Amino acid sequence: MENIEINLESSEETTWFSDEEKVVIEKINFEFTQSSKIRGIYRKISIFNDHHCYQSIKNKHKRKYKYRVDLSFLDPRPFRERKVAWNWLYGSIGLALIGIVMIYLGWYSGLFSPTAYYETSLIVIISAMLISFLLFIHNSYDKVVFKSQYGRVKFIEVLNKNPNKNTFRKFLSRFVKQVKNEKSKKVFSQSKFLTRELQELRRLKNEDVISQEQYESGKALIFKHKSFQVS
Repeated sequence: MENIEINLESSEETTWFSDEEKVVIEKINFEFTQSSKIRGIYRKISIFNDHHCYQSIKNKHKRKYKYRVDLSFLDPRPFRERKVAWNWLYGSIGLALIGIVMIYLGWYSGLFSPTAYYETSLIVIISAMLISFLLFIHNSYDKVVFKSQYGRVKFIEVLNKNPNKNTFRKFLSRFVKQVKNEKSKKVFSQSKFLTRELQELRRLKNEDVISQEQYESGKALIFKHKSFQVS
């Protein structure tokens, strides 16, 4: 047996991790890796000891972090979240068309010879087009999310169809099956389960995995549940 250790090849200043519980790895059930060079994301998910999900994430544009969640507190139903930043895409297409027209008029139509100012304007338009397209990629996403059972807080999210459609489907099917199996093993009453999920939310909030707002939202839903009120 060994202690959990995931190397993100980064310094302590850029990697966040502070698991309140000491968990020993007895076995690793399966692992799954995703990466996107365009988004600058690397993610590794490890399922170990049957009921723990450990996730390490390197994000070029945000902080790097790693954390653990108990699978039994997840809703086994995956939710798809998809957004296409059409405004940035339309902007990049429009700028590309302007650039094409300018190139045609300046170098192929024979109507006039392009001046230095004309060339500079074309460079600015092409640069703006590239920036607009990069913003389109950055603000668009297609991901699959797993939320906590009662607090409805996002615990796990993965890029849809990454690294490819078949590999992703196999992982998703196996992950959902693992969550269902672990939930079926819990012999807690519903009120006890709600209390344990609240403790899990508090731990993840203390580790800066979820925000204070997410924690308060999840806590409010748990407090409103009739089984929690009875307890």
